[in-house]
Amino acid sequence: MERFERLKRRVAPAALHKRSERPIAFAPFGILRAAHARRKTRNELVTLAWPIAAAMVGETMIGLVDTKLVGGISAVALGGVGIATTLMYLQYAIIFGLMRGVKVRTSFAVGGGRAQDGLVYARAGVILGASAGVFIFLIARDVTWALDLLGVDASIKAPAQEFLGAVTFGAPATCALAALIQHRQAIGDSRTPMVIGIAGNVLNAALAITLIYGKAGFPALGVRGAGYATAFTENVELLVMGGLLLKQKGASTLPWRRALHEVAELGVPTGMQFGFEMLAFTAFTAILGSISSQEIAAHQIALATIRTSFLPGVAISEAGCVLVGRALGERRLDEADRVTFAALKLAASFMGVCGLLFAVFASGIAGVFTRDPVVVRIAQQLLYIAAIFQVLDAVNIVLRGALRGAKDVRVVALIGIGATWTCVPTAAYFLGKMAGWGAAGGWCGFIAETTVASFLSWRRWQRGAWRLDYAPLVAVLSDAKGIDGNARGRHNAGVSLGA
Repeated sequence: MERFERLKRRVAPAALHKRSERPIAFAPFGILRAAHARRKTRNELVTLAWPIAAAMVGETMIGLVDTKLVGGISAVALGGVGIATTLMYLQYAIIFGLMRGVKVRTSFAVGGGRAQDGLVYARAGVILGASAGVFIFLIARDVTWALDLLGVDASIKAPAQEFLGAVTFGAPATCALAALIQHRQAIGDSRTPMVIGIAGNVLNAALAITLIYGKAGFPALGVRGAGYATAFTENVELLVMGGLLLKQKGASTLPWRRALHEVAELGVPTGMQFGFEMLAFTAFTAILGSISSQEIAAHQIALATIRTSFLPGVAISEAGCVLVGRALGERRLDEADRVTFAALKLAASFMGVCGLLFAVFASGIAGVFTRDPVVVRIAQQLLYIAAIFQVLDAVNIVLRGALRGAKDVRVVALIGIGATWTCVPTAAYFLGKMAGWGAAGGWCGFIAETTVASFLSWRRWQRGAWRLDYAPLVAVLSDAKGIDGNARGRHNAGVSLGA
């Protein structure tokens, strides 16, 4: 710290002096350059984010297609698939978080002029993902103990086990595919995974119809048919994405064991965060479900509605994570700040407008899903609450991605896990169940969670120790050049030392 303060005293005055010597006539050109830089950053964010959002919608559509087709069998089958899907994604959440390590490492490598190292990180992610997928597959051979622990109705245990046993034949492919998707996004190509994902949705729908109901000479497999269709689709997508990876050329000196360690170093905290947050949300849903069927129905309606706001927000966050990692790989703290502020503005604007629409059209939106007046009334209340926390959620989502892009993953995980478990299940229990507020009481926890998490994440971005990994180096380089380097060096020094 003393060294940093000495550098600050030595560099900052000189940098300010140099800036003061610029002719005032050039000020408009500086403003234009700054505006151009902001516009360029915003365009990069949008270009990278919209295919990610579309791919996320595609993943949601797979679940909706399976739900629709399985619903044609029976309500029991649908309930079993719902429970199995919850258990499956509770495990997948951890692996998907782990694969974020591939994205961050590759982004830094691209920014640092070592794009070929990204290929090694992608292969390391495939190894980690496939290994974890095999473990999930083995666990899914018998989940009776988990169903008993959850107190699942006896009638839906059989279809739950059948679907989970079938769909996890694709678990190794799903987890390995996640690594390749993160790598493609990190190198700036988010469209290829989107296109492959959309094509996979079409294939999954066709296979599901064929295998569930026994079309084209195939036997009718029921819920197992839905699981096998998804598993086959995931394997096909992995083959296509893997083929594209093999076509990429580049010699890297990065040892694959080191790449495994570096991916896990950043991915494990994020994986734990995703897993614990998913567990907290599962507990939240279970508590609401224990209140009444109408409360949980209204919760599902409101949750499905706000996904239209949430998924684009997450996509912007993921794009911001890539661009922040790339900027810091170039040792450009000012560019990382610019990306983060642009992402905040974009996400908050979009989600804020969505929140306003939720509030204005709450009754009409709820009426689309059900005619039960009690459910409509509760869902309307939940959408009013959602309107309140949309902007807060945007700030929280974007800053999580930005800090992850800065490799500050452990603090992000602690903030996320702490805020979620402190506010969400507790609100559902104390306000929703004990105080009698129902689902609305539980959703008040989302307001508290997004407020706490966004505040702490903002403080971390602005004043976190991670910034010192970049600020001192900029100051040293600027000082070595006598502060007579290029404009970028002077600007970086000023921004970094003022943080």
